[in-house]
Amino acid sequence: MVKILGISGSPRKGSTEYSVLEALKAAGELPGVETEYLSLRGKKINFCLHCDHCRRNAGQCVHKDDMAEIIDKLLSADGYIFGTPVYLSNVSGQLKTMFDRLRPLYMVNQGGFRNRVGGAIAVGGDRHGGQETAIQAILNAFLVYEILAVGGVFPGGNFGGTVWSQDKGAEGAQMDEEGMQSVRGLGRRVAQVTLLIEKAKGK
Repeated sequence: MVKILGISGSPRKGSTEYSVLEALKAAGELPGVETEYLSLRGKKINFCLHCDHCRRNAGQCVHKDDMAEIIDKLLSADGYIFGTPVYLSNVSGQLKTMFDRLRPLYMVNQGGFRNRVGGAIAVGGDRHGGQETAIQAILNAFLVYEILAVGGVFPGGNFGGTVWSQDKGAEGAQMDEEGMQSVRGLGRRVAQVTLLIEKAKGK
């Protein structure tokens, strides 16, 4: 079995959560795949201070917050689906701060996320509301942490899952048939590539 972890970086319940869960549902339809969902909503995630306390103390952060739980979830998974609402054509502050805080784990553990698989979803209130640039920010984090980035499916949505919520929450996301097609296709692709990677490892 491989595990795909889906994380919603939204501070609210609604369209991002719905979209990530739909991607996980599609991923879980493949034999040999189990899924888990985690929301950053309500999590206490302090900003990285770049104080290097973690490098001097075997990866232990100076902050005592919810990142320890999040890191445990990330390390237990073989593949990831990250979802974000679009904030000024970028990711949410919660997701960006989480990515910043993964630096010590990557550096101290010498590439702790290497060769895991990742896909990205962005949800905007407008049809063309910055989804692709928000997805690009997630893909940039994948490149830094040596996570193997998986794009969307043809036709459309090739960066990842792009959703138009019309600012109507989960109902709006559900109404976006094209967006849901991209989300489900992304979920399947993340699962497929994760299975291929695990097979290549001889597991």
